Amino acid sequence: MRLCGLRVCLRVCRRWAVTGRPELPAPELSRKLAEWLRGPRSRALRRAGIGRRERVLEVGCGHGFVTAELARRAAGDVVAIDADEDVVRRGRPGALSAAADARDLPFPDARFDLVFFQNTLMWIAPAEEAVQEAGRVLKPGGALVALEPDYGGMIEEPDLGLRPVWLDALERAGADPLTGRKLPRLAEEAGLEAWVEFAHIPRRAEPEALDLLAELPLTVLERERVEGAREIVRRAGEGRSVFLHVPWVLVVATRR
Repeated sequence: MRLCGLRVCLRVCRRWAVTGRPELPAPELSRKLAEWLRGPRSRALRRAGIGRRERVLEVGCGHGFVTAELARRAAGDVVAIDADEDVVRRGRPGALSAAADARDLPFPDARFDLVFFQNTLMWIAPAEEAVQEAGRVLKPGGALVALEPDYGGMIEEPDLGLRPVWLDALERAGADPLTGRKLPRLAEEAGLEAWVEFAHIPRRAEPEALDLLAELPLTVLERERVEGAREIVRRAGEGRSVFLHVPWVLVVATRR
């Protein structure tokens, strides 16, 4: 696969020490998150006709755990991009990797028939620009597939007090914790016709979810609250059930 003379944007996002944005989750945490979202992601990709898509763009490929799935299921080429040059330098099996800014994609109009985002738009400001760019590079009949969380709808049972910690810490890190609910509007403003689903992934709390939270910039009091919640979750196996649920919004939006 080749970019065929396309300009490759080498804008690299600055790391936590400069901007307040944390680095990617550790590979094992990224793998777990991709695993948790496997069912909803598979449904969305089926609806988008992944098996007949010949040119697929993954925006925000990170450690590449979803890239391999896209390459396996697509009918043709997959291009995986990320803002972090160090991440994409390692390459992705079955896909061409490049460093690029999602708000200024280095591809011509109508280049791809599927553009994929997962937990990426929440870190892009403004996300509107990234969705507009995705719409620009989609062919007529092409589909944008996006899965993004909405921490404003988080459910805890019992109440561990983590919802405000997630909301504040994500905003402090430069993310938009309410991106999920905005997806339909963003897609429609980009001229796409959106189908929407709220992901059904209820599950008991797992320590890994708190590990993701612990990677964010927390105050001393917030960190104490997280550690207290971790102890409660750890004891859950001794008979006390703990339920944490963050809704993910799935959008499959088609270029008319």
